[in-house]
Amino acid sequence: MRRSLTDILKQESPVSLAREALWRGRRKWYRKRALERIEERPCPVKLREVCYYASDIPSLRETSHVLISAYADEICNGNFPFMGYGTWVLGREPKWNCDFVAGLDWPEIGFSDHSGVRLDGSDIKVPYELSRLQFLPVLGKAHMLTGNQSYRDRAKYLLSDWIEKNPVGIGVNWSIAMEAALRAMSICFLLSLMAPLRSDEESWLLTVTRCLWHHMLYIEGYIEFSHLMSSNHYLSNVVGLYCLSEYLDGPGMAAKRRLYRQTIESEMSRQVYEDGGDYEASTGYHVLVTQMFTSALLLMRASDVTPDPSFWQRLSRMYQMMNELASPTDQLPHIGDCDDGRVELLLDDLQQMLRLPVAERNSLRISNLLGLGKCLFNGGPGSTEDAKWYGFKESVTSSPPSNSFVASPKVAVFPHSGIAIARSEEVEILFCAIPNGIFGKGSHTHNDKLSFVLRLDGDEVLCDSGTGTYTRDLELRNRLRATAAHNSVVVDGQEQNTIDNSKRGLFWIGNEAEVSGIEQWKENEDLLFRASHKGYQRLGVMHTRTIRLAGKKQMAIVDDQLEGTGEHRVEINFQLNSKWTPSSLTDQGSKIEAKISGPRDLQITFRGSEKVHAEREISRISMSYGALTPSSSLRFCGEVSLPAMLTTTFCWSRIASEMR
Repeated sequence: MRRSLTDILKQESPVSLAREALWRGRRKWYRKRALERIEERPCPVKLREVCYYASDIPSLRETSHVLISAYADEICNGNFPFMGYGTWVLGREPKWNCDFVAGLDWPEIGFSDHSGVRLDGSDIKVPYELSRLQFLPVLGKAHMLTGNQSYRDRAKYLLSDWIEKNPVGIGVNWSIAMEAALRAMSICFLLSLMAPLRSDEESWLLTVTRCLWHHMLYIEGYIEFSHLMSSNHYLSNVVGLYCLSEYLDGPGMAAKRRLYRQTIESEMSRQVYEDGGDYEASTGYHVLVTQMFTSALLLMRASDVTPDPSFWQRLSRMYQMMNELASPTDQLPHIGDCDDGRVELLLDDLQQMLRLPVAERNSLRISNLLGLGKCLFNGGPGSTEDAKWYGFKESVTSSPPSNSFVASPKVAVFPHSGIAIARSEEVEILFCAIPNGIFGKGSHTHNDKLSFVLRLDGDEVLCDSGTGTYTRDLELRNRLRATAAHNSVVVDGQEQNTIDNSKRGLFWIGNEAEVSGIEQWKENEDLLFRASHKGYQRLGVMHTRTIRLAGKKQMAIVDDQLEGTGEHRVEINFQLNSKWTPSSLTDQGSKIEAKISGPRDLQITFRGSEKVHAEREISRISMSYGALTPSSSLRFCGEVSLPAMLTTTFCWSRIASEMR
């Protein structure tokens, strides 16, 4: 899941390369030393009590009780809900090494012999997701809330079955350290919810403790560290190790707690921009990374450890950014990759998996994560139901939601992350001039430069196409991260950043589309954004987009300025959410008019300097990993002589919608 070493090496300084070479030379020794301890008898560590959750049963609302119990009942009955997969009947003893969607499994061989990307229709994320064991804490919560012993017994049985059938180092679930780290955290959280354990559970606890010790050794031996790049994988490793060092007691554990806590704080300043954005160029991974840092903070809190003030401040900014980007229903826009990754399942996740059809799910509805931020940082939107599990009270001082509608234009710009949002009355526009992730090295970037999302009454009308899948379908993977899948401009059929269509390119993208900073200013009552990118510089073309949100009129104007010379084929794509569809389309030479019908009417007028034409297409969008929803898109295209200005006007009318 990384860019090739050759591509990365070209960008690095001799000092960085020397440090990396030294690390790679020593890594085998560290690995050998760690793995030699797996057979150590007796197990040198014991379980340590950690008050990660509140000691008293939280005062959850009845609806939360019902939701947690309903999810736990599904697991007890052998039914396993997954965000974009639907609910699958896997029985009492799931096949832990199987992609149950494709019906394909991985052999029980050493992890070094596994190939994650097989291009046979399988997706390694399915066994990974199942073996993260994130249903275990939900079973623990259900037992704590109801006293029903069957939930506790089911959690113990499933964990015992996983340990028996997944010996350390054997099978696909030991192929990367990130999965071991997230799984170890699920086990630790379950133990907190089960405490205190009964005397007849001591033998089971010894088995689980040894399993956790093996997880620590494995993660340390196969840690996903590099001097050349750092990502959510390495962060998950150190957060998992910090969690394990808190829950395990034995020789050297106190030193490990200090080391991994300091490493987490260091990664905060490395992986998160000053404006609070995760530097992997993805809102989905911003959510996952925020939850990782939050879990680390809660572990520190449980041990009466105070993090460095810079860690606290930057985590606060991560929540502030999500607060600004969230819709009134606490939903983030899909930008870049999103694979529905979580550290813990929150009530929003359970609600969607149990109550909504797959087509209506959206993995970036995060009300309870925002609510946890509200409790930690004393204000903001979101539900505080899940926060009660950590001892926070419902009576939290709350500032007015930052995403409430306002009469005059309001703007928030995140200059390092390359995202801006403007609001006026019932409309919101989110503008993206996002640099490629990890300073151009990232694997989760899409070709979405100068794309935007348009919301009316909080609902997305123009949206991002989403992610779909990773390894299951190479063509789908590349199509949904291509320029044409975003609300931006394609020149001569070329990508903003090159995409390698081979197996090697699944988690690689070029870095040609260098973006400018976002300019923001006002003209009378109008609010304007402007940015440009260099992705078409190889074609002799520079693309600059200006978005104007009219303060007194129900309209937004998008000007696409293409600088250069000669004739070029240009297309502008607009991806509609599934609630909206084109109801009329009229070509008038250099002018095109389209009417979009849905919960609100939207009129689109496109003007080009020369003759253009419009195409309506049936498309599919992915708002939850593994799921595709039928939708529609519009494409305005034609041959133009540069320099050229292409103007698209969006008008909406509440009166027209109310008369329908």
